[in-house]
Order: sequence, then structure tokens, then C-alpha cells
Amino acid sequence: MTGTRIDPNTDSATTWETIIDWTRLNARLLGIAGAVVLAAALVFWFVTRSRELQAAGAERALLLARRSMQAGNLPLAQSDLQKVYSKYGSTVPGVQAALLIAQLDFDQGKFQDGINVLREVSGKGAAEPMTSAIRSLIGDGTMMLKKPAEAAKEYEAAAAATNMENARNYERAKAARAYTAAGDTASARRIWTELRDDPKSAAMATEARVRLGELEARVAQK
Repeated sequence: MTGTRIDPNTDSATTWETIIDWTRLNARLLGIAGAVVLAAALVFWFVTRSRELQAAGAERALLLARRSMQAGNLPLAQSDLQKVYSKYGSTVPGVQAALLIAQLDFDQGKFQDGINVLREVSGKGAAEPMTSAIRSLIGDGTMMLKKPAEAAKEYEAAAAATNMENARNYERAKAARAYTAAGDTASARRIWTELRDDPKSAAMATEARVRLGELEARVAQK
């Protein structure tokens, strides 16, 4: 029994005719879809380019402010840094400007002002990679306000926010010192003991042993 033979040339021609007919019927929809894709591409380019220009402008403005600091013109530096932060606060240079403003505030004894700037900038997306540095600076300012218990919490938060082993141990040591100043010897002893026994914290092990000895001496004197 012989089956029906399909002519491949005829079949191919029919397929192409179908595609052409569909394209003619849907030409308007294809045009709209193409326009949407083009518009999306243009918007993406515009947003990306705008961010690049903003970042470049922020970098230049921060550089000028740093030059004012290096020249010793602190009033001008603080003014320039404030302008950078106000205009580019959502960028990395803007966050860096905020950290420098806080440090200048601390140098002038305006500890709460510096802390307020740091807490404000910590809520910005660009500040996330600098969370550890921000929390550590807040801890420094809080220590200067003679609030060691609060400072210790900030130092522990700074330690938790970094993946760098040495930086983490450094912040934990600052927390232990602050706990000691606050009279919370239990928390101080906990941290110093962990730093003494952790092979990864060899750089802090010597101080940890000294501090633990001091804490034991305090207990013995009571």
C-alpha cells in the first residue's frame, strides 16, 4: 500500500505563506512591541547614564572638599562636605562626605551632631557597604558622650557588619573595653575570652589575656 506523498517544496511554501500572512495581520502589534522595547532600552540608557554622571559629579565635589581639609580650612571643608552630602547623599561619595562631617563634628566636641549625621546616613542604600565604619564611629561618639554601654552595642554591631576578620576582632575588642568602662564585666570577660581562645584573633590574644587578668584582679580585690 502506497501512502500519500507530501511535496516538501509545497509544504515549505505553505509555511512561509502562513508566516507572511500572520505578519501582515499583526504588523501593528509588532510595531507597538518594537516601540515598547526601544523605549525601555532608551529609559535604561538614560537612567544608567544619569547615575554615572551623578557619581562623577559627586566624586569631583568630594575631592574639592578633601582638598579644603588638607589645606587646613576646616570651615570651608565642612561647608563643602555639607553641600556634597545634601546634593549627593544617595551616592557612595555622599555617604563618605557624611562620615567626614561626623569626624569634623567630633573634633569640635559636637559629638551628638556627628552621631545624628551618621544615624541619618545609615538609612541610605549607598551606606550599606560602610555599615561597619558608620556603627564604629557612632560608638566612638557615644563613648565621648560617656555612654559606654551604648557604645559597646554599636561596636558589636560594627563587628557583625564586616566580613574582615581583623576588623571584626578590632571592633569586638573596642566593645569589650566599653563594657568594662560601663561596669559590665561579664560581657567584657565573654568577649576577651573568645578573642583569647580564637586562633583567628591572634592579633588581639595578648591584650585579651592582659584584660582578663585585670578583670580577675578586680574580682579578687572585692
